Parts: sequence; structure tokens; C-alpha cells
Amino acid sequence: MELKKKFQQLRENDSPPLGNFIKWHFQQNKTKKKEVSDFLQVLPTTLNQYFKQSSFQFAILWRISQAVQHNFLMELGERLAIPYETKAEKELKNQLAENEKQIETLQTQLDLFKKIHKIE
Repeated sequence: MELKKKFQQLRENDSPPLGNFIKWHFQQNKTKKKEVSDFLQVLPTTLNQYFKQSSFQFAILWRISQAVQHNFLMELGERLAIPYETKAEKELKNQLAENEKQIETLQTQLDLFKKIHKIE
């Protein structure tokens, strides 16, 4: 009989181990752990313990993101592979659609101008 609680049982599509994910980012970007631990107001050893955990509180991830000026939430969200469109992306799509309409109108006007002035 399995003694682990259901939420602790690993599944094939589970999230990457969060501590390892953060540690890898620190290594790749040569992040100074002392500065981050100071920002978090924890001991460097506590920060090192986070690296060993497969998950931790959302508030900790939020604060680490602020400390290193990197959006771990968005990066993890991209790995989730569930489509999501941000407000900024929606606004850009609307702006692009408006610009395309304007280009089409201008192209029509240009074609008419060429016909009037018999320009090839």
C-alpha cells in the first residue's frame, strides 16, 4: 500500500522541481545568492534549502522573481503549454488589425490615385 499522500505522488506531467529550476536560473545568470537572500530577508542557508525543494510557497517565488527581476511565473506558465494571451498581447493584436485596415485603405487610395494620374 502506498503511504504517500495523493498530492505527493508524482505524475508524468508534473511541474519541474521548482528549487532546481530556480537554482539553474541563478547559475546561468551568475546571480549572487547573498543579494537575493538579503532581499528576501532570510539566511543564505535558507535560500539554499529552497533550491532543494520540489515546491515552495507562491509568495517566496514571487519575492525571488522581484529580487532577480525575472518573471519565473511567466516562464513556468510557458512550460505549462496551455495557451494564454496577456492583456498586452490582446492590445497588440487589436492594434495590428487596425493598422492592417489602415494599410488596406491607403493601398486602395493609392491604386485610385495611380488610375487617375495614369501612373504604372
